[in-house]
Amino acid sequence: MERKGLMQMNRVTASPVDVAGFVSIDRIQYDDAFCFRAGGIDLAHKADLASTIRNTERALDPVILWQPEGQPEGGKLTLLDGAHRLAAYRAVGWSGPVPAIIVTCDRRAALRAALSGNSRRSLQLTQAERMDAAWRLVREPAVPPYKVREIVAAADVSPRTVKYMRDRFRTMHEEKIEITGQWSRDRTSADLADDPLTAMTDAQRKAETDKLASDLRDFLDRRKHPERPILRDSQAVEEAIFAALGDKRIKHMFEYFFGDAEEGDEWLELSGGGSEPDDDDDDTPEPNF
Repeated sequence: MERKGLMQMNRVTASPVDVAGFVSIDRIQYDDAFCFRAGGIDLAHKADLASTIRNTERALDPVILWQPEGQPEGGKLTLLDGAHRLAAYRAVGWSGPVPAIIVTCDRRAALRAALSGNSRRSLQLTQAERMDAAWRLVREPAVPPYKVREIVAAADVSPRTVKYMRDRFRTMHEEKIEITGQWSRDRTSADLADDPLTAMTDAQRKAETDKLASDLRDFLDRRKHPERPILRDSQAVEEAIFAALGDKRIKHMFEYFFGDAEEGDEWLELSGGGSEPDDDDDDTPEPNF
């Protein structure tokens, strides 16, 4: 299948130099260091994109590629954003060049461009993937180190989250705690060597999470527990859940699922719970190990 017609391409501003054009697929290479998606290629999304290519016989939106500063022209280009588009091109046997935006910059800027692209495209990163990505940038030995506001903008998380991650990274370094790279595991001080949670695969964790959710639904199902009329009072059930979880866990839930603990603070204030002041300054020294 050959490319038919040109399509309008938008420019990005995450790098010093960016050029829009068309690139042969065989010049594009993958690098796991720039992949922030945990599950790899989503087969359904790839199939949708491949169907669009077949039906329209036109190219998709531009992929974003990185050319390191000083690299000669004509060499391999690293994919920063567009893995599903590239997979779709290959699935339909696309033989022509593909639209691309080539960013020429250092590795630090390339990582930001890769994360920004994946955070804002049609198949967005999940909350857990964005938290892991922010955690990755906190630990990245970039020069200069990423500032809080840069990580907030790239990963779409709250400033408080980034500051907590930086404090946690410093603590783990000082206490020589092994870093897994998964924020859900690294955020606590559990002994990773003996913690059975650490040994779980993603599939096992999901299965256990689904079972726990089912157990909770059964426990709160008023039809299954007619002997407990209080379950028919939805406000009472919500108040009980709130009291059982406690202020700290409620705030953590808001931060984890919505990326902003300030919403948790607001909820706690409205419900009569406490909150702690937050400092949004960006002057805290960056961890640099």
